[in-house]
Amino acid sequence: MGWKWWVGSEPEHEHYMEKVRSVLDAGIPLRRYRAELDAEARRFMIDPERQARIESNLFHPLRIQHFLLLPSLIVWPVLGLFAAVIAIPLMPVLRAIEWIMIDKRALAKSAKLLQSITRWEIIGIPRLDDGAKQLDRVLTSVHRLPITVFLGLFAYLVVLYLPLGSREIFLVSGTVYIVLVSITSVIRAATANALVFADPTKRRLIPMDTFVEDALGPLVGVGLVFLITRQLLYGSQFRSNELFGDPVVFSLSVLLVLYTATIIGVIVELSFFHSRGKGVRKAFQMQMVEEYDPTVYLFTRNLGTLRLSPLMPLSEWVDKGEIFKFDSIESE
Repeated sequence: MGWKWWVGSEPEHEHYMEKVRSVLDAGIPLRRYRAELDAEARRFMIDPERQARIESNLFHPLRIQHFLLLPSLIVWPVLGLFAAVIAIPLMPVLRAIEWIMIDKRALAKSAKLLQSITRWEIIGIPRLDDGAKQLDRVLTSVHRLPITVFLGLFAYLVVLYLPLGSREIFLVSGTVYIVLVSITSVIRAATANALVFADPTKRRLIPMDTFVEDALGPLVGVGLVFLITRQLLYGSQFRSNELFGDPVVFSLSVLLVLYTATIIGVIVELSFFHSRGKGVRKAFQMQMVEEYDPTVYLFTRNLGTLRLSPLMPLSEWVDKGEIFKFDSIESE
């Protein structure tokens, strides 16, 4: 209830939300109707900050897994030291992974391999949040946090079954977590773009960022359920006479890892996505241009009719700052 109140729960807020939804349902980036939406907000006396929160909530809705991480805001002074121990070596590793995956084109080669196996076409479709109010950075960052956080818990639960002492478990799981977070962060930053996989065989369009999120989410989620269930049921058999065989100690260690990983996730958001994300995204798109020279299309819906309209080459799209004017499209 508090969250809905903060985003906007008054009738005028709901009205503005429906206006934005109607534009998104048509498949048109908000840039096309930015002036009209701003005028509508002024008419109902909705301030720009509230506009940004409403639009951010539509593009990046928060669910139960996001709210599970909120207690980290309370315990961060205590766990900040643990997070710093991992965050300090994380930064150079993150840059090294970026060098391998972007500068050395490992990610582009992986995309090419996937394309050759699936025979999907690579095209571009403008993201609908183009032209949105300055999206609330907190909401945007928090929306990405669960996978980053649960990767830490995943690494910890996997390493927990190795024949290691308590100190070695935390050291090895921290190392594994650093590598996993670095890889996934670079991939997610690079694919947060207009690139889309087109699958004519199954008649579907799959945005690259959605493909990555859909691949990571279930993998990490199912793995966590399995590992936690196994530990709770058979933990004392796997690690008899050891500290982590105690269910209470194990539960406390899970909370410690969960909230420490949350603080690390926030650090990654501030240090990587906000500073390096745009450069990584642009570099990856240009690599796709060199390999496939894809075309950017506008995918719209009007009165039940779907239309895929070619706009420009992706290279031109990137050169123009990933925006375009709708006047020329409408005149045609």
